[in-house]
Amino acid sequence: MIRHGLLAILLSSSAAMAAEGSWTSQSFGGTLSLGQQTLTSRAIKVSSSLPAGAVAQRVAWKISTDRHTPVGFQAKICGGGRCLPLPGMAGEIPLPAGFPAGGPFHFEYRVAVRGPLRPVLTVLSNQLTVHYGSLPSRRAKG
Repeated sequence: MIRHGLLAILLSSSAAMAAEGSWTSQSFGGTLSLGQQTLTSRAIKVSSSLPAGAVAQRVAWKISTDRHTPVGFQAKICGGGRCLPLPGMAGEIPLPAGFPAGGPFHFEYRVAVRGPLRPVLTVLSNQLTVHYGSLPSRRAKG
């Protein structure tokens, strides 16, 4: 009886862990030539299917540009109709509920200053890694 109980625990643990993972993708950003202009990157999404019930938990990013970013540069990651400001050119943050585990995501870039940017700023690539898991299963108490 104890063996069957341990086996059931091990199987349920590995089933729960099977829904955990991550995926990485990237896209080209584009060019900003004017201050207060918003640049939206191409969409980034998972290239294969995710396990049923996958929930986005954390996101890591790396933004590469052709030069140092100008004063007032701002970046956001957007998905599921929501955007989060990014605190730097690379990092990792938790995602609040509502962000899709498989995307699509896009980056938004803006420079707060007015007027032309000289030289222009080109975002060479946006790399995104989404870490996902599954919601804890709720068992009926009996």
